[in-house]
Amino acid sequence: MMRFLVSFLRLFVLLVLLALPATLAPRHADAQDNIHLFRDFSARSLSWQDKRFLQAALAFEGHYNGLLDGDWGRISQRAMRAYSAQEFGTGSQDWHMAMLAMSLVLAIDENGWELEYSEPLGLSFFVPQKRVKAAETTELFVNFHHVGTSLAYSIGRLGWDDLNAVHSYTWGRHQMATEPYQLRQPGRSVTSIQRADGSVLYARSDLIDGFWSTILISADRPDAALLAAVTASITPGRTDPLAVTQGGALDRAIMGALAILNDPESEPASPPAPALTARTTPTPRSGGASGSGFYVSDKGHVLTNAHVVDTCDSITVNGERAFLVAADAQRDLALLLSASARAKAVAIFSDAPARLNADVTVLGYPFADVLGGLNVTRGAVSSVTGIGGDPDWLQISAPVQPGNSGGPLVAADGSVVGVVTARLKDRPGATAQNINFAVRGEVARRFLAEQGVSPQANTDRTPLAPEMLAEQSAAFTTYIECLTR
Repeated sequence: MMRFLVSFLRLFVLLVLLALPATLAPRHADAQDNIHLFRDFSARSLSWQDKRFLQAALAFEGHYNGLLDGDWGRISQRAMRAYSAQEFGTGSQDWHMAMLAMSLVLAIDENGWELEYSEPLGLSFFVPQKRVKAAETTELFVNFHHVGTSLAYSIGRLGWDDLNAVHSYTWGRHQMATEPYQLRQPGRSVTSIQRADGSVLYARSDLIDGFWSTILISADRPDAALLAAVTASITPGRTDPLAVTQGGALDRAIMGALAILNDPESEPASPPAPALTARTTPTPRSGGASGSGFYVSDKGHVLTNAHVVDTCDSITVNGERAFLVAADAQRDLALLLSASARAKAVAIFSDAPARLNADVTVLGYPFADVLGGLNVTRGAVSSVTGIGGDPDWLQISAPVQPGNSGGPLVAADGSVVGVVTARLKDRPGATAQNINFAVRGEVARRFLAEQGVSPQANTDRTPLAPEMLAEQSAAFTTYIECLTR
């Protein structure tokens, strides 16, 4: 695995050496000193410039849809987690941010992306200076497009009537493919729609000097990430150019990658075990892996983690064929449908968030090839947030093992308050004792509602005897096998 990572770094860095700006020029470093590349990613050590640079890179990769404000919160952390999961199949590490940053360097070099200030509009936004081409001007707009893609811009200064006409036109183009987005504030209007073919149309207007400075942007499905990056960059007034803080955490990560290239005969020393595993990776079995799940409807819908099923050629629930209905890598949730393996019982979700120090029980099928049956462990809610303060997760002390992924986290009254998803591993010189994580029940309920599944809600909070709770929860907990060719 280590040799693969080094080879990957060498190949990628070789592509970007000529594109790196002077501020990223290689400085002397020993590849053996770059063990920090394999630490779990944390934004705490990043400067405002670094965070903003990574937000832009995540936007161009199609994972981030927030503002380029350097404020690293839940949306940014989710986007980084999704990027790492998609590109590397693991939790985020520092070398991932180096790869991410260099992908943006390549995009800037190839297309000339700049945060350009438009004097007539009084707005700043991304423009691909090397590949921008003017189109025919219309009565209301100056038009141009990104050569080689479907990304197109229309910009203009509008009066009130034209403003309403443009946003009404945008709203009317959605064709009910997805729910349109609309924002109306004093001095700002935003309308965004996605058509049935996956193409996107976005309109934004800001009241500046008595007129509505308006940007209308469109792109087909393959270029939706470019559109998202441009819309994220729109800022009233002038804005700072993108930059990496020299000598900062992101710069050091990039230099570490370059050091590995510059010393081709050396490999980094074996890194310490990462704090967070690649979730709780299911136990390998013959031709695949296994995990846990639980029934959420009497029609055979089963909820589990996205990472349990993201590489499957086929899926079984209790040995019966199941099908993937939907998956969300950012929330690490997936919905399956098993028409033949009908539920003995259906999970009931708590209608209130789990509270700190509340008793909880984990059910699942850890080490299925060894233990071969349902396993039950007990603990408490250790924290009402997850890694880095993520409010979508809970920290629990109930023991969790590979194969518990996707299993239910159950409160004392038998209602589901979470979906087990990750565990902390030992660090050098320190043992991580029962530091585990689950996706919050409220997040799981929202995900199910988005898929048209209405989870049953708890109506009786009377605590159950531990034996009764285990028996009741076992009836809706199920074994999931991911089969690969």
